[in-house]
Amino acid sequence: MSNDRYRWLAEPVILIVDDHEAVRAALREWLGTVLPNCQYQEASSAEEALALVQARPPTVVLMDIQLPGMNGVEATRRLKQIAPRTHVVIMTIHENPEYQADARAAGASAYVLKRMLGSELIPIMARLVSGATSVVSEP
Repeated sequence: MSNDRYRWLAEPVILIVDDHEAVRAALREWLGTVLPNCQYQEASSAEEALALVQARPPTVVLMDIQLPGMNGVEATRRLKQIAPRTHVVIMTIHENPEYQADARAAGASAYVLKRMLGSELIPIMARLVSGATSVVSEP
């Protein structure tokens, strides 16, 4: 029996949740060049993301805070109930400390400002994919 058939069991899975298809594609392509040994999934809404997590919990979820319907903070809260070991990295344009506090209270492992994605996202994702239990990410 080929080991390739079960390779996905050992590969980290990253779920990218953003309502803009171009943003998801750009993040998947960028992360894929730096973290090529991961599998990538995408969701355009919190509800779609929760269904994917229910079916197969990912290693890390990269979650936009502003989504149609349920927002990223509420989605994080529900996701952590379904898959407590899954890390959530919130990405947002909001620098308001209350948003960050809400994200942390919901169970997010990190909070990254979109303007800082280029410098902060890869180190955070690499640490979480490699098994780190937490990261510090302050705007």
